[in-house]
Amino acid sequence: MKKFIAVLMTLCMLTALAACGNSAKEAETGSEDEVGKVVTGVEAIDVIGEDGIDWNHMSMDELYEMAKKEGGTVTIYATTADADTARKYIRDKYPDIKFEYISCDTNTVMQKIGMEAQSGTPMADVLMVKDASGEVFNEYVLWDLIKIYYPADVCAHIKDDMLRFGLPLYSTFNPWFYNTRMFDKVPIESWWDIVEGYNEETQSFKDANGNNTQYWTIFSKDITAPSYATLWAQLISDSDKLLEQYKKQYGKDLTFTYHDHLQNTPGLMELPENNAGVELFWRFSQMTITPLADGDAVVEAVHESVNGPTLGLCSASKLDNSKQSMGESGMDIAWVTGLQPYTAQDAAAYSYVVSGCDNPAGARLFIKFMMGGDDGQSGCYNVFDKLGHWSVRDDVTYKKSGITYEEVNLTAPDFEHIYQNYPNVKAYWTLWNSTR
Repeated sequence: MKKFIAVLMTLCMLTALAACGNSAKEAETGSEDEVGKVVTGVEAIDVIGEDGIDWNHMSMDELYEMAKKEGGTVTIYATTADADTARKYIRDKYPDIKFEYISCDTNTVMQKIGMEAQSGTPMADVLMVKDASGEVFNEYVLWDLIKIYYPADVCAHIKDDMLRFGLPLYSTFNPWFYNTRMFDKVPIESWWDIVEGYNEETQSFKDANGNNTQYWTIFSKDITAPSYATLWAQLISDSDKLLEQYKKQYGKDLTFTYHDHLQNTPGLMELPENNAGVELFWRFSQMTITPLADGDAVVEAVHESVNGPTLGLCSASKLDNSKQSMGESGMDIAWVTGLQPYTAQDAAAYSYVVSGCDNPAGARLFIKFMMGGDDGQSGCYNVFDKLGHWSVRDDVTYKKSGITYEEVNLTAPDFEHIYQNYPNVKAYWTLWNSTR
């Protein structure tokens, strides 16, 4: 029988929707009558569940015994078929438990979770989804619609900063691609190289005579899409790092040129002054950029580029189209890696237990199995070793990407700041891109 949570979840959802745009800090420090205190990260590992069960220190065998007593079907809502792969493996390992996989896109699955919580009849036990913008954390985790599971023996092998906003399954990212026929190595060293040719006097990529000064031809998926807008939101939160890199690279202080173009409107769109990330974003918005709806089209454009230096922005998995993967029939493309201060934020998929679910032990059994079990080897964790994936466990190494996580130079996401900046990035992109 479903737990009686309708009233609580309805209040949570209404307040969460009303609070959209508030920071994670504001939600986390609200009064206990509103939301209570949600502990996340390494501090949460030793927290006993509100049901009095020490879930985080239970072994796979203990979870299995509890899951058998629950007796239901463990239902997994997921935005990736990787969850179905895990389901097929775990049903052979634990035959007394039934597992059902339901594929959803991000927007659909979050709406389903919210509506089911309001009705008091959550249908899923596990949620597996990427949280590019921090909305999942701020609007669902902090309001207890879903719970983060922190198995102690698994978390002991994951960096602390990766656990701050959830339990990541593996790491991936959204890189820039370049043409390997044109360049025999990564052609840029920092984000500032991407906006090479910006004229500070004209505040554009044209000189005083109207001549084009843009160096790179740019192809990209929609910059306002979560995976890409959040990349800029992360950079805005790291203004100090970008300032330091600019000074190191050019030997002078950064000149801010975007202030005349700010049209801050409280509650609608607001970006700070004297922020290196915003300056970089402004300069990028003034470039001539060809938006493409599909990542395959982006890398194809990079492969076929004949009009000078070209970069394309899309998901890491599109390297599958390269000659590295397809032989001579593939494309001349490669990732841009090693950018300073970092190449991108870690775009991990996170796993959650749905609050009020019928199978809390079964849900945790499934999640821990996906993570490799007690020792990294007792589940199906190596199944997720693919091009563009890196293991988050320090005792399990993924090899198919052919480059280490450290060489790619990714940073853990800061969903507190991303969540604040993400709507503003989208609004200003629409405004600034239209003024070119």
